[in-house]
Amino acid sequence: MIVLQVHSGLGNQLFMYAAARALAERRNTSLCLDVDTDCRDGVDTGQYVGHSFQLDKFRIKADFLHRMPASVRNDSASASGVLKLKAQLRNVGVVRKAVRLLRYQGVDITSVAMKVSGTDKRFFREARGDWGYKPEFLDLPDDTILRGCFFSYKYFDWMRDALREELSLKAELSPRGREVEHQILNTNSVSLHIRRGDVVTNPEYRSWYEGIVTETYFRNAISYMQEHVREPHFFVFSDEIAWVKTHLAIPGKVTYVDHNGPEGAYEDLHLMSRCKHNVTCGFSSFSWWAAYLNSNPDKIVLRTRRMNALPHLDRPEDFYPADWVVVES
Repeated sequence: MIVLQVHSGLGNQLFMYAAARALAERRNTSLCLDVDTDCRDGVDTGQYVGHSFQLDKFRIKADFLHRMPASVRNDSASASGVLKLKAQLRNVGVVRKAVRLLRYQGVDITSVAMKVSGTDKRFFREARGDWGYKPEFLDLPDDTILRGCFFSYKYFDWMRDALREELSLKAELSPRGREVEHQILNTNSVSLHIRRGDVVTNPEYRSWYEGIVTETYFRNAISYMQEHVREPHFFVFSDEIAWVKTHLAIPGKVTYVDHNGPEGAYEDLHLMSRCKHNVTCGFSSFSWWAAYLNSNPDKIVLRTRRMNALPHLDRPEDFYPADWVVVES
């Protein structure tokens, strides 16, 4: 069994799942998800966007530690035994609150328990910011516990068709979602994803995007699509639609998709992936996955030249597929 600790927003969850699923496939073993307390409860810590767990809206091939039967959960000989017990305890609301409080105080109960039990020896943690491709990842043994974002398509691109199937929605679209999807499928649709929110308010995130994702980039991307797509119909997805309307004069046919809140992120991602072409938003795992899951063989996907404004975090060769088109910022 490969155990994946799931945290953060939906786009990041998809990267985590895809990499872990690829490792499980290589090891011919199962995948089990250990969903972070805050992620399970959808708690907004102000540190990330789309923080609720939404992988279960897709046809993923994975079990959940907190749902596993006792006969499996009590397998303490496994390196994941401590995590299984922890996941079951987290089904109790009081325990979840206590764990969260301790975490905010700098005490990671899971790390302590794993170190005491010795299971930390099977733990593979990707350091925050160490987002380059690691070829040795797919050589990790069975019974490995994973934590990280794994922001590289190179981990799983070899099983892309299978992932497209697994990451198709099992949840039904909302009535408005079905209407938008009908429009998307019957036009030369182009998804335009513009992320604002914490990219503006969080100094760290802002430092990643400054000079990379700019109004100039979006204007250049819109012009490129107008030149290469016959009568493009832009479908705009953003957490600040009002800002887009004020700052970007998008010519031609435009539909602003604003019927979903964060809890409906999975629907927005699906709708973006159904567009014939995509404009991604720099280091946004959300629009990255929408473009990657787009099955149009003639799709045009536009991206920024750099992945991140900070040189030590900038690994575009690992993050962006080679056939995506660079648009200058």
